[in-house]
Amino acid sequence: MSEGTGGRIRIAEHVIGAPGSAVAAGGSSSTVSAAATVLQEGGSAVDAALAGMFAAAMTEPVLSSLGGGGFLLHAEPTGVPQYLDFFVDTPGLGGQPRHASMTSVRVVFGRPDQPQAEQVFHAGWASVAVPGCFAGYLDAHARWGSLPLARIVAPAIELARHGVVLDDIQRDFLRLVADVLAVTPASAALYASAMEGAPFVNPGYAQLLSALAAGATMTDPVFSDPLLRGMADHDGLITAEDLSTYTPRLRTPLTMMRGSAQVWTNPPPSFGGTIVLEALGGIDEQPTVDWARVARSLREATAQQRSRDLAAQSMTVSRGTTSISVIDARGRMATCTTSNGSSSGTQVDGVQLNNMLGEEDLNPTGLHALPPGVRMGSMMTPTMVDLPDGARVTFGSGGSERIRSAHVAVLTRLIDEQSTLRDAVTGPRVHATANGIEVEPGIDPDTFDTWSDVGTVRWWPQRDLFFGGVHAVRLNVDGTTEAIGDARRGGCAAVVDTA
Repeated sequence: MSEGTGGRIRIAEHVIGAPGSAVAAGGSSSTVSAAATVLQEGGSAVDAALAGMFAAAMTEPVLSSLGGGGFLLHAEPTGVPQYLDFFVDTPGLGGQPRHASMTSVRVVFGRPDQPQAEQVFHAGWASVAVPGCFAGYLDAHARWGSLPLARIVAPAIELARHGVVLDDIQRDFLRLVADVLAVTPASAALYASAMEGAPFVNPGYAQLLSALAAGATMTDPVFSDPLLRGMADHDGLITAEDLSTYTPRLRTPLTMMRGSAQVWTNPPPSFGGTIVLEALGGIDEQPTVDWARVARSLREATAQQRSRDLAAQSMTVSRGTTSISVIDARGRMATCTTSNGSSSGTQVDGVQLNNMLGEEDLNPTGLHALPPGVRMGSMMTPTMVDLPDGARVTFGSGGSERIRSAHVAVLTRLIDEQSTLRDAVTGPRVHATANGIEVEPGIDPDTFDTWSDVGTVRWWPQRDLFFGGVHAVRLNVDGTTEAIGDARRGGCAAVVDTA
């Protein structure tokens, strides 16, 4: 049963609310507005997170859709959090082995006149893993929702029918993978006008959401028929059995104590949480963070996980990613993080499908190497921490491989430096790779002078979306709330003031 707050919605990059107020933080103002509208109507934290994610398919279209997968961390006030895993599965159950060709697309990162790196992605129907968001959102709503589903999808339907002008960051994401999105004519047509700055309109998605509100599931013909027809016609691998047997899984989070703070994060088969906790364990607790030690520990924890991945022949993915974090008026908290890979250039009912099977660096044992029905792993790791002062914080981040670095940076600031939520999110970050360290401005230039084995140290001239986008909320012991969206990725926050 829901109880409307009747409060006024305020949206900004950073907001603070009075006791009993609800807050949300996410990757765009329209995403957060959808969540806040549901909170204003008395929805639960999960209701609001889902409303934001349904809307994000319109407002952050490269980063999220019903055709991807993700995770949701949920907790009752002061309760132990639970993890819902609805990431993607490898396809092919009940099908016959067949040739599965993909389209190779070269993507150049950086400005056209100053390319920084390039990568070849593999897209098309054969790159699509069994999507989890469709079933996962419905499962989360059944477990923890309070409003009717029709009210939760209403903001997204409005956006899909009437259109939304994407912000500069989202248009940049579209242009970055423009050649991927153009792999099939239907996908190219869907995004063409939005890339030029016109409102992004998606009538197919509006119709699908209306069907979903009326009770449709992933196996209903409205979605499954065109999906399976596309797979059959274009050498895709998803079968009817894949769709009928896909199941979101409730998992117990990994946890650790750091001093008197307790951290919860994503458990296996995903690996992001393991890396974050192992990296934290290798960093001495001290009031000023040693960023050189942070970089070293991140590198060591990541190398250990890579060795485990290769030994287990596992797949590990997470590319185009976004996140939303929410506190409702009753103090319930949720963080949902989802990914669409780099997109496949295929779409069904206005839903861009993932390309989780098509990225070589994310499939170390070879493309299509694993058998059907395997839950894939991810760097995504929605995280919650109970701080020594009694406050509880939950957050998530996009940013592919930089997710682990962003999470460790925020946690060390919150726990060791006892910083404010705003400083924890906005403060500079480091990201360690096998070949060097990437550093945002604001960290002492002498930090890495004595480290002879770090490889190349690259000092970035400004804060950048490369380093992730942490969207975080905080509930204090006095009931006051706080939320911040990471400006690196166009994030913002909303508070629904108490009536």
